[in-house]
Amino acid sequence: MRRGLREGGVPAPLPTSGLPPIVVADDDQDVRTMLRTLLELDGHEVMEARDGDEAWKLCVDVLPSVVVADIQMPGIDGLQLCRRIRQSKYSPDIKVIVYTAGMATPEEAKKAGCDEYFLKTDPLPRLRDKVRQYTSARSR
Repeated sequence: MRRGLREGGVPAPLPTSGLPPIVVADDDQDVRTMLRTLLELDGHEVMEARDGDEAWKLCVDVLPSVVVADIQMPGIDGLQLCRRIRQSKYSPDIKVIVYTAGMATPEEAKKAGCDEYFLKTDPLPRLRDKVRQYTSARSR
C-alpha cells in the first residue's frame, strides 16, 4: 500500500489510531491521493479502492471503520456499495460517507443507508472532522 506525504514532502506518520483502516473509493486517482494524504495526517491508515467492487472486497477483508465513497464508479457505484454494506453483517461497524460531485441527492444517499453526504466542492475540513468523529466514537 502506498503512503501519502505531509506538507513539504515529509512522509506521513505511521498510523497511530489503532483503529481499522479507512477505505477511500473513487475512480479518480487524484481524489484518492488527496483524501488519503489528508486522512493520513490525522494518523489513519487509509486503503484505496478504484471502484465499488474493490471497496466491497476491502470491507469484507479488513472491516474498515469508515468508507468514503464516490457515487459514480465502475462496477458497483457508491450507493450500491452502501446498500451492500447495510445489508451485510458488517453494517453496524462501518460508517459510510458519500463524497460526490452531485451524482445523487442527499435524500438518495440517506435512503441507501449512507451516514453522511459531502459534495466534492464542500470544504475538506468538514469531511476530515466527520471522519475524526466516527473513528473516535468507534474507539470507545
